[in-house]
Amino acid sequence: MLIAALHFCNASTNSLHLKCGMLTPTLLDVAGQTFDPESHESELSFDFKRFASGIFIKDHHNIESAEVTDKEHVDFLTYWLSMYIFCSRSIQVAKGYKAQAIQLHEGRDVCLGKINLGSLYENLNQVVVTIKEYQSGNSLIIPGPIWMFQLWLLATFRTN
Repeated sequence: MLIAALHFCNASTNSLHLKCGMLTPTLLDVAGQTFDPESHESELSFDFKRFASGIFIKDHHNIESAEVTDKEHVDFLTYWLSMYIFCSRSIQVAKGYKAQAIQLHEGRDVCLGKINLGSLYENLNQVVVTIKEYQSGNSLIIPGPIWMFQLWLLATFRTN
């Protein structure tokens, strides 16, 4: 269903163009509170000199203590957001998710809906181009929060 749906994606409207009309995931599908990364200061900080995932984990994990420090938790959340929620197409940890990681660590309500939906639209447009240029025998790599699009497809087109 996922690959079939991608053939109907239109980059200019960020929607599927179907016989019944245009259809797309909206903010109502990912509703939550607004996130403002500029609204919060924190004493927590960490170094982004080496971004590769494995090196990032080694650089930000204190092996001398069994206790997880606040800094280690924020580092983990940054890694988690980058790799598993926003599904960065790089093997590097994206430092842009640090502000969200800090707010998650501090137990604040964080609505990742707008950011995730924007990321989804951006990645869907790139995937459509990739599919059009796809040649048999090559790998088809679909980055980004495609999991959200797949869940939306299953909810929208479910059969009872």
